[in-house]
Amino acid sequence: MPNINYDYIEDYLRDLKDLKDEKLREMMDYAEENHVPIVERESEEFINFLLAMHKPKKILELGTAIGYSSISFAKRNKCIEKIDSVELKEEMVEIARRNILEVGLEDKIKVHHSDAYDFLLDLDEKYDFIFIDAAKGQYEKYFDEALKNLNEGGIILCDNVLFKGMIAEDSLVKRRKITIVKRLRKFLKDVSSDERFDSSVIPIGDGILLVRRKDEEDRTFSTSR
Repeated sequence: MPNINYDYIEDYLRDLKDLKDEKLREMMDYAEENHVPIVERESEEFINFLLAMHKPKKILELGTAIGYSSISFAKRNKCIEKIDSVELKEEMVEIARRNILEVGLEDKIKVHHSDAYDFLLDLDEKYDFIFIDAAKGQYEKYFDEALKNLNEGGIILCDNVLFKGMIAEDSLVKRRKITIVKRLRKFLKDVSSDERFDSSVIPIGDGILLVRRKDEEDRTFSTSR
């Protein structure tokens, strides 16, 4: 069981919607053969459904890898006008840019070669949707810094927050992953208890955290109960 659900459930969910896009299928095969982490298929379907409802124009993605998720989002959601995607590894940046060029989305998706946190420090643009899928042990830093770049009514989505079940079950924790697990647990607890946000952890793929900043009316109602 690679993630947090039974294999037969994952297989069933993936079989419900066949991936017909030839380029995305090619990229998925490359990722599997070369052990490159990309968004899980069931998570991809959920996120694209969410994007279709939310209709963001500008997206910030932290963690490009080979460009799979940004290409999937842009192809499936014509409302998207711009995706800024940030990737630290130079090899991945080159592969992602090549993939984006091959599908003709270079005018819509821009890959930035940078550490995600350093990029955020100098970023003053606003986005309707922020997708965090970079170093898991740094999620809280990314989240806290990215808040200033989130438009009113915007959504932050963090992928892989249940970290192959290790966040919920101590017996699954691998020794070399202890620090990441501790940081992710703290992050999830902090966000879930913060009255500034509506948040939900969804147990699909490897776990998704959805966060929306409450408006003033929501916060007033919450504190008055």
